[in-house]
Amino acid sequence: MSEEKNQGNAASLNLSDLADFQFGPSWARPGAASSPVYTERPAREPRAPRRREGGERRPFNRDRRDSGEAPRGKGERPQKRDSRREPKTQRELPAPAEGFRVELRPANSILELFAANIQKQKRALPLIDLARVVMGDKARYDLVFMKLENGPMLIHSTRGDQACWLTEAEAVAYLWKAPWFSELYTREEIEVEAPKGNFTAVAVCSLGGELIGPVTWHGYQAALMNLYRNKYSTMPLDVFKNRISVDKAEETVAAWLQAASHKTVWKPTREGAADTVLEDARAVEADFLANHYSSVYEVVDKVFINGSTPRAVLSPGIAAHVAILSDKTRRFPQMLIPNLCHGMARHHMPIYKWHGNHFTGPSRVRALPADTVLADRMMAIMNWAKENSGKKADIMFAELSGVSAGEDEASRQAATDAHAPYVADMIWLLEQGYIVVTSDNAVWFPKGDLAPEPVTKPQPRKGGSKKGKKAPAPKKDEQPKA
Repeated sequence: MSEEKNQGNAASLNLSDLADFQFGPSWARPGAASSPVYTERPAREPRAPRRREGGERRPFNRDRRDSGEAPRGKGERPQKRDSRREPKTQRELPAPAEGFRVELRPANSILELFAANIQKQKRALPLIDLARVVMGDKARYDLVFMKLENGPMLIHSTRGDQACWLTEAEAVAYLWKAPWFSELYTREEIEVEAPKGNFTAVAVCSLGGELIGPVTWHGYQAALMNLYRNKYSTMPLDVFKNRISVDKAEETVAAWLQAASHKTVWKPTREGAADTVLEDARAVEADFLANHYSSVYEVVDKVFINGSTPRAVLSPGIAAHVAILSDKTRRFPQMLIPNLCHGMARHHMPIYKWHGNHFTGPSRVRALPADTVLADRMMAIMNWAKENSGKKADIMFAELSGVSAGEDEASRQAATDAHAPYVADMIWLLEQGYIVVTSDNAVWFPKGDLAPEPVTKPQPRKGGSKKGKKAPAPKKDEQPKA
């Protein structure tokens, strides 16, 4: 992945959960603002009583008999204004395709951003918070489709539009909406003889107002299917046909005859096919299958689909998987933690359990070895963290250095200079895992006891016998050599 692409991804992501990563006092961090000033809300003036035209006040209880309305019985509910409206029908989600194992994984761009920020800011972050950040934007996660045995084929586009289909028919039908269609074919309008006959009515699509033609016209079915493929293929064919109505107006018939006197044809742009004219959609699709299909699509067993991929470029069975799994993981982000562990490990980030949750940070937490000798400032930081675990780093720097920030700029600068040596020493302790700083700038002492002293193994004597064999004892009446 190129540096420019990484920078673009990082700029587009809103990592609000990773904000405020700077060490030091709160007043010295970018974006710090003064305390808000709260003002008292002004009291609202009492409303004047509502009156009718003419200055008369409307009575509280109106006699319904005087108005000519039938009195409403006790317990009878008034009729709602919108009771005549039809209930809004929700679009049904197609059934997910079978024969696949589907996983939701964080995108590599967000993992790189996580690792870079953690290594730079030395913070320990719970993976559940990172999971919420990932699910906050569709572009931050991928769905991986892995074909099982006897599962359907995955037809994936090689043109960079992320299109993926399950059947050849779906892949060919996408031709008319593909952004690369103009690279393969050019469209031209030619004049032809208008259809002859006594036409008194024309079929009209109520969705977009398109004129299809008379039902008795020989080209009606072809025009109907052509309109369906080009504009409304995302809905079921039966639903589309139910939106077709008949218009008997003379103006509508005349408009259709005028449009029918022009015909759309297509010409391939490939070399050697300049004189080829494709007169209808079937001819275009047949030409695409014969000359371009194998170069546009590839059949794979595994494919990555980004969460932001438009559903229009996916097979309905695949799009259903994307919608269902994305929604479920967004409601239960802990489902993403196992794949977050694997992803952060690939970027050389440690994963550990602390306080019952999975964390990642600059280093694994560990106890300070008993034989470790630290400098005075580092030892002071360790002792403070042990006694004040959970307090903010601002308080620690002020107490250890004996310098706290004032209101003027000079005192703030003096506090910053006094805290700087402690900041440098604390960074080393964070990299070793002896202390932990979370995203809210709290300092923690993760291990309560010192690590045991290392056990040294006895070294064998030089010139001794081999392990497991004893030296032969001297024979009786034999004197040892001098």
